[in-house]
Amino acid sequence: MNNNDFLETIEQSGIARHKEYLRQVVRPAMDILKNNDVEPRLGCSRFGGAPDLPAGSEWPTYAGNPYRFLGQINFAEISLTGADLPSTGLLSLFVADDPEGEGCLEAFEDGYVHAIYIPESIDLEEISPPDSDNGKTIVIEFIPAMDIPYDEYQVKDWPFGEEENDIYTEIRDSLHKSSDYLLGYPSHCTLAYDPSPGAGWISLLTIASDDDLEWCWHDGDNLMIFIETERLKNLDFSALKSDAG
Repeated sequence: MNNNDFLETIEQSGIARHKEYLRQVVRPAMDILKNNDVEPRLGCSRFGGAPDLPAGSEWPTYAGNPYRFLGQINFAEISLTGADLPSTGLLSLFVADDPEGEGCLEAFEDGYVHAIYIPESIDLEEISPPDSDNGKTIVIEFIPAMDIPYDEYQVKDWPFGEEENDIYTEIRDSLHKSSDYLLGYPSHCTLAYDPSPGAGWISLLTIASDDDLEWCWHDGDNLMIFIETERLKNLDFSALKSDAG
């Protein structure tokens, strides 16, 4: 769906009187589709498994404990206008997630998400996690999407009445082909507040719990990762924040 299609959908809906408001708050996004039929290759975008890092890299840790590899995003595989994503490079993401539930950080704590950005010119090799197998690997692909706020907590002056909320939710759901996506607005299941850290921050990645990948955020909800806009422009992924619920 492009911007014109989006506005036409609004015009034909029961919330047409809010067209101008929605035109102002719509954001670019990139849906993430899982492809179990493709074998992973070195440097490709994927969830799970083992990361491709610069040769000789050591596994990242927090407080002496190894991070768990979440996935990697090859920005050269993404084509999206109107956003400040890098055009090249590989972003590897890790979480301080302990399947045993002992000694792990909460998703809203600093350091829960760890990122390594690797320029395209650096030689890579697959680095296996310490003291465990690689687990399941799923290749991911990206398709352009659009997004509007998930709920009234994410914007000021929410204009929709009670009878309009269901129409709004149906339209927002139609904008996504996946519950996993880059950019846009964060979506959640149980939080009654805006999970964004504040002004100057944007949503980088939203991903749902997944049994195949042994992901369980909060109680089977979503993990939301945020970055400051200036850091993103400068390819600085060293201070990400997150929340889950």
